[in-house]
Amino acid sequence: MRSHRSWMGLVLILVLIVPLLAACGGSTPATNTAAPPTEASANTEPTAAPTEAVADAPTDTAAPAEPTAAPTEEPPPSSTASDKIVIVGMNQFPDTLFAIESQSSATTQVIEAIQPVCITTLSYEYQPVCFENVPDFANGDAVTEVVTVDNTYPGSIVIDNELITDTSTLSAPIELEQVQVTWKLRDDLMWEDGTPLTADDFVFAYELYKNPGIQITTRFVLDRTAKFEAPDPLTLVWYAAPGYTDATYFLNYYGPEPKHVLESMDPAEIGSSDYANKPLAYGPYKIVENVPQESTTLVANPYYWRADEGLPKIGNVVFKYLTSEDQIMQQLEGNEIDVVGSIGLTLAQAPALDDLEAQGILKAQYVPRTSWEHMDFGVQRGDDQPSFFDDVRVRQAVAYGIDRQALIDQILFGKTTVMNSILPADHWAYPPNGAGLNTYDYDPDKAKQLLDEAGWAVGADGIREKDGRKFQIQFYTTENNETRQSVAQIIQENLKQVGIDLQLNFVPGTAVLFKNGADGILTGRTFDLAMYGFTSSPDPNMSLYLCNQIPSADNNYDGQNNPGYCSAEFDEVALAANASTNRTERIPLVIKAQQIINADLPTLPLYQRVTVGAARTGVTGLKIDPTSQQDFYNIATWDIEQ
Repeated sequence: MRSHRSWMGLVLILVLIVPLLAACGGSTPATNTAAPPTEASANTEPTAAPTEAVADAPTDTAAPAEPTAAPTEEPPPSSTASDKIVIVGMNQFPDTLFAIESQSSATTQVIEAIQPVCITTLSYEYQPVCFENVPDFANGDAVTEVVTVDNTYPGSIVIDNELITDTSTLSAPIELEQVQVTWKLRDDLMWEDGTPLTADDFVFAYELYKNPGIQITTRFVLDRTAKFEAPDPLTLVWYAAPGYTDATYFLNYYGPEPKHVLESMDPAEIGSSDYANKPLAYGPYKIVENVPQESTTLVANPYYWRADEGLPKIGNVVFKYLTSEDQIMQQLEGNEIDVVGSIGLTLAQAPALDDLEAQGILKAQYVPRTSWEHMDFGVQRGDDQPSFFDDVRVRQAVAYGIDRQALIDQILFGKTTVMNSILPADHWAYPPNGAGLNTYDYDPDKAKQLLDEAGWAVGADGIREKDGRKFQIQFYTTENNETRQSVAQIIQENLKQVGIDLQLNFVPGTAVLFKNGADGILTGRTFDLAMYGFTSSPDPNMSLYLCNQIPSADNNYDGQNNPGYCSAEFDEVALAANASTNRTERIPLVIKAQQIINADLPTLPLYQRVTVGAARTGVTGLKIDPTSQQDFYNIATWDIEQ
């Protein structure tokens, strides 16, 4: 029987000899009047979860999904080792490889190898990839102009942080500031078929996002975009809706998507087309075979802009989709996979990984990241049921009643830290030395005192009661997650000691807990306590707990303020922080916002989640970063020691 290496080499040979079809092959400068929305040519929502809709685009459904034109020029020479193969294991598989419509973390990892993000977020900062630099007001790539808007203006405007889509009600012309951001593309970007990648591909993606046939998760920035255009093949300009300012203005680009391949397709059909199974690459690798739910096979892309540097160093990459963490560990130990990241490894595997590292089989990495595990309180429920947690004293009692350090020591092998804010302690906007933050150290006596003050008296069975209502609450988290199950059980034991009866519910994530709409536990706000994860941006966005982000039927359940928390004080500070484009001015606002959340406690951060990665001995280059959503952002530089 062939070894898995020989077998995989044979698969690659068979794949590569199959003939592949090759792919076929304006704007106005900023003025002192408001830029209205115009028909553009295409781009994607900035690094956010792809789920937005797209504008009017051609609907010719007869167009092929695969590229059909010959390369425009010969690829550059490369010293990539075509015989090297690395196999990446994941225990999830992409829901689609059409990234705009994906909500899968597995898609994020695979897509990074073929369509890398154009601005990376490493170590709490931003770095240009497709662009010459990250736009900044200091270097003139971002500017603000005062524009005049009256009741004839055809687009949206923002006044006092409120989006106004109908300007006909304006009684007189008003002056508003309008932000304009310019990106300059590298001049050596090409699609895998040899077609130059230009600004038109970004504007085309923008049109896709606007098209109602495309399924996207958020329209927040899209709704506040006046115009996105390409003055020339290497320049992009984004115009904000007049009155809208955004601290992460430099991320408000869209795309790219290959206009020459997709422009003749109905946007609503792209997600179910062959293209969604095998999208065109411009990064270090291109797809040669994708077997949904089984594997995705990549080879070095000769048109990658760093190919003349000998990148990628490894000629072949296979993403192998397995069924469980146990299977991941078995195949890692058995030399059947080489690299695993966050989609396959958790801290539950730490003892086994440490043992394999001691044997010289692999190198493990444990990196605390911006994702944080937390418990949301049902402050204001959406089902008209009375809340247990509308009193801040009760929320604080729960915080004091949970031994969060014990969770880390007993369940997470001491490899992470307790969080006391919605930002990690090493973030540049964290209060210096935690100033103004309550640490809520484990203190069951303090918890009991607060519950007594709130009127919850201990009953005959040890469970507290108030007005004839027992303190018996429903706790929700995701099923099939060993770490969460163990954490939940300790929380249950802790809270029972202070007189709170926790009923544990482990439910499907996508289909139940995170389901959108009134039927979703979180968006429908039908929970007492819910435990899950959030990810903080390297550039902190304070929108999460704004009053207008409470999901409800009125806003079509758009928003992630699942506790239903609303504070005028927090809104004022958070909106000011989000609007500021000057870091020095923002930091005090972000700190104040953290202090308010820490005191009001609509959510209790439990601990900083840890990205776990491992590479077999001999595979070099894997470097998990705390703020990158892509574990394999530097895959082009990986190598295998011979």
